[in-house]
Parts: sequence; C-alpha cells; structure tokens
Amino acid sequence: MRWIRLVQGFLIVSLALSLPAAALTVFAFDADRGLTGDAVTVVFLGVFVGLLSTPWWPATGQRGRPRFESLQGMVMIWFGVTFTTHLSWELGWVLLRDAILASPDAVWSYPWWVYIDGGDARYASDSGQLITLESLTAAVGALGFSALWLRYRSNGQNPTATLMLMATAVAHIYGTIMYFGSEALDGFPNVDTTSFVDTVLKFWILNGIWLVMPWAVLYWGRRILYEQIENRQR
Repeated sequence: MRWIRLVQGFLIVSLALSLPAAALTVFAFDADRGLTGDAVTVVFLGVFVGLLSTPWWPATGQRGRPRFESLQGMVMIWFGVTFTTHLSWELGWVLLRDAILASPDAVWSYPWWVYIDGGDARYASDSGQLITLESLTAAVGALGFSALWLRYRSNGQNPTATLMLMATAVAHIYGTIMYFGSEALDGFPNVDTTSFVDTVLKFWILNGIWLVMPWAVLYWGRRILYEQIENRQR
C-alpha cells in the first residue's frame, strides 16, 4: 500500500512540474510550441489516467479489497484533481482572460497558452459561451471543495455533502456535452482535426474523462447516500 502512495505522489508531482518544464523548454530552449503543447497533453492524459487507476492496482494491502472501496478511492482522487483544476486553471482563465489573450509570449500566461498551443484555439477567444461554461466550472469547484469540507467535518456522514458532490457530477455532464456539442456542430473550428493528438487524445479522450467520471460519482453517491440515511434511522 505504501508504494501505491509513493506512485500517487510521483504522479502528482509530475503533473505539477509538467507546466514549468514545458515553459522552460519553450522560453529557454526555443522548443516548438505546438510540439510542446502536444507533449503536455500526453503527459496530462497519462498521469490523470494513472492516478485514477491506482486504487484498482493489485498491490499489497489492496488485494481482496471490495470493489466499492476501490471505486471510492478513484472518486476521491477525481474530486481532488478536478476541483483543483477548476479553481486554478479555469478560474484563472475567467478572471485574467483579457491579459492572457494579450500576452501569448509571456512566461506567466504560458500555463494557459500551452493548452491553446496543444490544439484548442477556443481559449484564444473570449467567447461568451466559453466564459459562461468556465464560470460555471469554477463555481462547481467551489461547491465541490465545500462539500468535501462538510464530508470531512461529519466523518463522511453528511447526506448534504453527498448530494452536493453528486450535483457537481451533473454539472460536469452538462458542461462537457455543451463543450463537445457546440464544437462538433460548428464543424470543429478550434481543433486541428488533422492532428491525432489534438483531436483524439486531447479533445475527445482527455476532455471525455469529464463525461465518464461523473457517472462513477453518481453511482458512488447513491450507495453512500443510502448508507448515510440508514445510519441516521438506527
């Protein structure tokens, strides 16, 4: 079990260092921005999937573990990663988008431009629809962390916290469908459809995690909610 924690820590550190490393290669070594953006996409996808899968690994201490416990471990990792992303990268884009769009060659704005360079030009505009979706996403992050705090304070026994976390899943499903649907119906104006990394790995698979994981959250929440209600009735 200990080595699983070490692997998780390594993956989290790798995720955190990927953006500074990308900025270093671009601004210090004049690396190609498009290729660097693609590399960051591959790293993010690999680390994200790796983190979510660790509760299912057949490690010492996890063998014979009930599948629902593994599911709960995966869901908790999901909460931590996605809510942090919402209140950092996405909220930062909402608040600083004018300065970000005006500073494509600044080191400070590169964490946003590396995503744009990696094949999603939508974030290089100030589309009202995108601003609305990302503002909603930031609100989901705040709701999610509030729910996790309530859950912690109640030792996992607060039904309101569980319902709030399930609500974030519904919001993720809605937002991701809007994100995919609007781009597809417009003919993919912001995605380089000739690039496998940009289209398949980044647009569909990486973003698609936000369409798959919410169903795991809803299943988890339903089970936990029943347990919490039963505990209160005893």
